[in-house]
Amino acid sequence: MRKTSDLVNEMLAEAKDAWLVAIAVGFESETKFIFSSRRYPLEELDQLVRAGGFPVGLLRFEKENSAVQGSYRPFQEYETEDWAKEYLAGLLEKTAEIIELSQEQMPRFPKAY
Repeated sequence: MRKTSDLVNEMLAEAKDAWLVAIAVGFESETKFIFSSRRYPLEELDQLVRAGGFPVGLLRFEKENSAVQGSYRPFQEYETEDWAKEYLAGLLEKTAEIIELSQEQMPRFPKAY
């Protein structure tokens, strides 16, 4: 496995021309996400890896008008593994929930009048 800093740099490079990108981190019974929009993604990823998580790949989201389209790409360590592709593809079935999670982690600002 590459260093977590390499994975975060890959995510941030992918995010330059995307609406949102997330690293999917698998645990035995759940998945957590590190979003490209976060202030300290490396520290968050390191914390999840220390807790036993495995970074599997990237979820990329494009927004056109009000529609969001998702795609995935396993990290190179798993790109030939069918389970990784199936895992990431299955996560895209929860696109709305994943987008909502990314919004919850964003700072809240008061509405302008």
